[in-house]
Amino acid sequence: MLCVPFHVAFAGAALAVLVPSAQAQVVRLTTPSATLTEEFSAIRGVRELPDGRLLVSDYIDQRVVLVDLDRGTVVVRVTKGSGPREARLPTRLVRALGDSTFLVDLGNNRLIVLDGLGRVVRTIPAQHQGVLGVRGVDAGGALYYAVPGWAEGEAALPNDSVRIVKWNPRTDALTTVAAVQGEHMRSDIRQPAMTPRIPIIGYAALDSWVVTEGGVLKIVREGGYRVESRAPGAAAVIGPSHAYPTRAVTPADRLAFVQRFNDTSPTSGKGENGGMGHSAALNREELAAMTRGTEFAERHPMFDSGAVLAAPGGRLWVGRPAEEGKPVLYDVFDDAGRRVHGVELPPGRRVVAVGRRSVHAVAETDTGIQHLERYTLPR
Repeated sequence: MLCVPFHVAFAGAALAVLVPSAQAQVVRLTTPSATLTEEFSAIRGVRELPDGRLLVSDYIDQRVVLVDLDRGTVVVRVTKGSGPREARLPTRLVRALGDSTFLVDLGNNRLIVLDGLGRVVRTIPAQHQGVLGVRGVDAGGALYYAVPGWAEGEAALPNDSVRIVKWNPRTDALTTVAAVQGEHMRSDIRQPAMTPRIPIIGYAALDSWVVTEGGVLKIVREGGYRVESRAPGAAAVIGPSHAYPTRAVTPADRLAFVQRFNDTSPTSGKGENGGMGHSAALNREELAAMTRGTEFAERHPMFDSGAVLAAPGGRLWVGRPAEEGKPVLYDVFDDAGRRVHGVELPPGRRVVAVGRRSVHAVAETDTGIQHLERYTLPR
């Protein structure tokens, strides 16, 4: 019997069953079940709390808010500044032990500990290189992060690989747990720059990783597009390859990469008191000059290393490289690294948190205003 793919749509969440069964089904999320009217400038972190509310960090507005999508309310928890209940350039929100959360306070070079209601409890100075890149915490309270290659000195790994370490704040013990392919640096990075440039190679394939709520390290390998799981005290579980053909990097892609890099990369000396601050906006000529001076890969990678999220139940969401005007696609993997299904969202969306019953995404207008959306997952 010949089997033909077909789609079955539902309000708020649509299910697309792909036949034959050798291919995983695709869940099409078409209409948000809730949209927050609050406007954001640059959402960099979202964490769903146990009661369903969200903590949201805004990098440009420099605040952290507690959001209740059911009621449509927003309560400010962290404001701009360097005081005990303030942050500058807030970025990632990471689940910590219990219902607490780590906030990366990039501009003040520290971590802020928030309680279950998003209130500041204490701060932790970033005394270890790389700790501001924390991506997860295990059951013992150890923080997982990658050590930048430039901080390793002569001990740096070859070919731009970097170490993932776990740091126990109680004992100050630092343990290497894995090595991953980091950002590819330009070959002439140590030479003086005669023209504007970005130090990394745009769209070069690299590994990505997260830590699940169960404390399992999940690495998505760029070689062959496979998922590797490393639970504490257990052997690594390496999933099958999901490699597929990729598309070429276009001139528009190059401009978009440089614009995004400039918008999200702070600059030393641009902030208050000479600290880290927002990079100055680029005009058309500056954007073109920076793009001409930047190196790019010829083709897009097989997945977006910045769009990898841990989901409940040990699952992993991995975003495919987005295309302008086309639906956004995520692959969902199980504990064994098998692709169990895909998820498709409307164009221009970016998934920022996955809960047990819903998915939270950011939608951005043509003018750069961002709104938070919630999509209900079908049972």
